[in-house]
Amino acid sequence: MEYYSKITPELRKARLDYINQRWGQLYELEKETAQDAIKMLFLVNAGGAVANLSFIGAIGSSSIDDFAKYSLACFLVGIILVGFSKAKQFHHMSRLFKHWKRDTSAYFKDKITWESLDSEDDKRAAEDIVDYVLPYGAFAAFLAGCAYGFSALL
Repeated sequence: MEYYSKITPELRKARLDYINQRWGQLYELEKETAQDAIKMLFLVNAGGAVANLSFIGAIGSSSIDDFAKYSLACFLVGIILVGFSKAKQFHHMSRLFKHWKRDTSAYFKDKITWESLDSEDDKRAAEDIVDYVLPYGAFAAFLAGCAYGFSALL
């Protein structure tokens, strides 16, 4: 277990390069996730609103079948789940970046070892079940919405 001040200049340079590379990677992930979330939420909401309003306008609001209502509800649930999924991704990336900054600072001050810095980052980067439930739930809602929509046309 080595502290920053106890390592050779060559190893110090290699670790600084790695820290800078990781810092840049996490920053880009945080930025891209935020941009994607904003774009996706706008496009999905606008597209869903246009499609539903077009359908309602074409058949008339008094003639809407229950299947059409279920379809609309499924698409709305899918949009909400996608939104929560993107928000969770953004917050996860943001948390990784925040802790990476804190831990690299502690490493440079000899408060933690390189091994601790690296292993804690690995632990925080782990996915959980929610990372799968939200997007797959949104996909399931989309499929159900399509099925109900198709049934409304029959």
